[in-house]
Amino acid sequence: MDPLLLERRHKMLDKIVITGISAITPLGNDIDTIVDNLKKGKSGIGYIDRYNLGEFPVRHGGTIDIVDLCKVKYPYEGNLQFKLFYYCLKKLFLQYKNIYSSDRIACCIGTNPNIAAPDDVVYLGEQYWKLKSNELHMNYANENLHMNTLMNINPSLLTYYAAKDFNINGICACNFGTCAASSQAIGDSYHLLKNKRADMVICGGISLCLDPIAIARLCRLNALELTKENVKSNCAPFDKHRAGFTIGEGCILFMMERESDAKKRNAKIFAEVKGYGASMDGFSLTDPHEEGLGMQLAMIRAIEDAKLSIDKIDYVNAHGTGTKKNDKYETMAIKKVFKEYANTLDISSTKSMHGHLLTAGGAMEMLVSIISIQKGFVPPTINYRTKDPECDLSYTPNIVKYKEINNVLSNSFGLGGVNASLVISKYI
Repeated sequence: MDPLLLERRHKMLDKIVITGISAITPLGNDIDTIVDNLKKGKSGIGYIDRYNLGEFPVRHGGTIDIVDLCKVKYPYEGNLQFKLFYYCLKKLFLQYKNIYSSDRIACCIGTNPNIAAPDDVVYLGEQYWKLKSNELHMNYANENLHMNTLMNINPSLLTYYAAKDFNINGICACNFGTCAASSQAIGDSYHLLKNKRADMVICGGISLCLDPIAIARLCRLNALELTKENVKSNCAPFDKHRAGFTIGEGCILFMMERESDAKKRNAKIFAEVKGYGASMDGFSLTDPHEEGLGMQLAMIRAIEDAKLSIDKIDYVNAHGTGTKKNDKYETMAIKKVFKEYANTLDISSTKSMHGHLLTAGGAMEMLVSIISIQKGFVPPTINYRTKDPECDLSYTPNIVKYKEINNVLSNSFGLGGVNASLVISKYI
């Protein structure tokens, strides 16, 4: 056979595997704690005390502990989001430095395109109005606009610092696909490795949106569930009385590489990324397509990419936000994709426990998928009390289900109709 064809065949057959994980999440900051909380169906949702939210109707979220994070010696002036990313990246990357040439290491991160801290937003707004009323625009700007503040609102600085401090000089990109951003970043990383555009990729997502501006924006979209007396009962995906999602926050990063390279250095392999599918609805800025067509397409593409039949999917980690329309249409889409098998399929939404991490949501749920494969259980959908006739599948209500899991389909369906699905598989 032609040597080029042999190389191409080998390239396509080489599995893409996960060899490193670093996470700061509402369910814990280490794998053992996260596993324990998932098994117990323990909520990581609580009151937000970082800001004075006053009379805000939403005062709860899936929070992370930032006390230690604030002590991080960050080499640049920047907001908390930069510190969080730097902390997780350093924790992950220092284990693997000098393994690959710096120009063969890539970085793909799902993040919010607007990462400015609230104080920076207020400052820039004030300066904008002063500039409008000042004839000497450039003189005023040069004297009053601080460079650090201007740069701190640029999300691409995440990958800039990755390149500068950790010698990650391959392809670096930030994905802004709303709730599907980190799944897109993971999918892009999968393709970079498949096509030998990189030897190792750091990928995942970061989101810190428990601030007044982000909460107000999502309240305006009627997407959030209002704070109840018992905040841990907020967010009830697929329940008849669901009333919106709960924001979560965190940073989850993975190290991915080809199996052949990982085996050469006897690396620990957590799982395989077996398939990726994506689509775009273009139907509504806020609502999914009424027949879930984009959702269906993303799932079908991921399963086909993984070269699996639908009956080989053991668990679906649903997008399951807890909004009326998302859960209804996702249920509809799952039925269309899985046909008669849908009625026996194990499904759950762990957003009920950790909240919706927005641009880091897909990364959080890939972590959950890896854990479910390694530990052999389907994590529950907590806060599920009343069956909805329009959401009539098996959502693993409130109690963990133990079973062998070989293949997980993880869904991320974002605002504006951005859809991404990943197939995560047991490494064999």
